[in-house]
Amino acid sequence: MEIRNFNLLIVGVGGQGVISAIQILTKAALLDNYKVRTAETHGMAQRGGSVATFLRFGNKIEGPLIARGNCQVILALEASEAVRYFNYAGSETFFFINNKIIIPPTVHSMDMEYPNIEMIQKFLHQVSTHIFFVNGHEEALKVGNLRTLNILMLGALLGSEKLPITQEAIERSMMLVIPKKYQKINEIALKKGIEKGKLIISEIK
Repeated sequence: MEIRNFNLLIVGVGGQGVISAIQILTKAALLDNYKVRTAETHGMAQRGGSVATFLRFGNKIEGPLIARGNCQVILALEASEAVRYFNYAGSETFFFINNKIIIPPTVHSMDMEYPNIEMIQKFLHQVSTHIFFVNGHEEALKVGNLRTLNILMLGALLGSEKLPITQEAIERSMMLVIPKKYQKINEIALKKGIEKGKLIISEIK
């Protein structure tokens, strides 16, 4: 595909596979002959801290960081993280959000208010009208392993036709990144996600 530049941000919390998801997309973009730049930021990821990974690919790519307001897609594996990084979105940004909220222990201990899905949706609609929630947590459990959530969400993005990377490249990349004993279940998760993404694109049309 002739893509000058495409900016994608994947966010979530530690343990959700944010970094492995960006590794898969990075290798897939290279397999599709794009130039690629990546960067990541994360805090105490092993304790459920915020994790964000940046991916830029295309035929005219320079630095790895995405300018505020310039993401084409934000993929959130945890719903409230989409709000944390909303300033990377503009009016044409597509949000694909797992509708699961993981409340940090500090919020419970301090009896603080935390946004629910309705609050998150209302806030993000002030930024973009392209907000799509996926019941990723529930579907990953149906697949048989919650750790397939990241692949299921990648599948939803792929099925929505808003990602200019081929399915073949993603499948080949998964075989390079995911250990062999987990490949089959992740193949199932990818297909399940693609089905969800196709439903999303039908809403857009």
